[in-house]
Amino acid sequence: MIVGAAFSFDWGLVQPEVAKFTRVCTFDPSGTAWSDPFKAPNPGAVAKSTPTCSDRVNEIHRLITKTPIDGPYLLVGFSVGALWERLYAAMYPDNIVGMAIVDHAFLPAGNDTPPHPANSTNPPRGYSPPVLLSKAPIVIGFEDDWNFSKLPKRNQELHRWAISQHPVRPGYEMATDCFSLIESVTGQRPYPLGNTRLTVISTPNKAPGYAELQTKLLALSHSSEQVIARNSSHMVPIDEPEVIVKAIHEVVDGGRRRRTETKMP
Repeated sequence: MIVGAAFSFDWGLVQPEVAKFTRVCTFDPSGTAWSDPFKAPNPGAVAKSTPTCSDRVNEIHRLITKTPIDGPYLLVGFSVGALWERLYAAMYPDNIVGMAIVDHAFLPAGNDTPPHPANSTNPPRGYSPPVLLSKAPIVIGFEDDWNFSKLPKRNQELHRWAISQHPVRPGYEMATDCFSLIESVTGQRPYPLGNTRLTVISTPNKAPGYAELQTKLLALSHSSEQVIARNSSHMVPIDEPEVIVKAIHEVVDGGRRRRTETKMP
């Protein structure tokens, strides 16, 4: 289950390859792409126009429980989607055999000033900014990446269409909400994922706080490993999709081996 972020069609270089060895589904949250507009879950509550981290996790839970797709599940989360993935795994750990975290979102250390103009449409090769550049919606997207043209033409068209619909996009508030909820749910206990297989895919990002976050992510599970997408900006799903595919394949194979061993007399 690819639980976010990015649009489902942004995974057009990953999903077909993963489908060759296991079933794979992508998720468009409410307010994005073909999904329904976002609506506050409690009609009696004060109206709100943007979802919280809990809203996103609840959407994922409804999707998984109501869709006729049997587990066990491998969760894949990219950017802010990795925060949704972590919170989901903490709240609903049953039937999750593995996780892949793809360039996890993080809050820049020290200040909110981006190291490069946030509205750049041609970021230089090797530039990999903090995901949350400021206390505003993220404005650097897949369409700004030099490898956007690698996506099938239909996927590129769908991406531009989805952007034109003014989708609900995650930002600083969403990330801080997620970090706070994760800390509350896990209680900062060591190895909250236990022995769940975890692959942390990182980039050569030199921003303050990035390397420290990768160390913390690896400490989420006793069974974790780090993979560096050395030729990627933040947009790993189009810069180096093969890195994600390989990581998923290895986690899926590991889960299958464990289930086989468990069934042996």
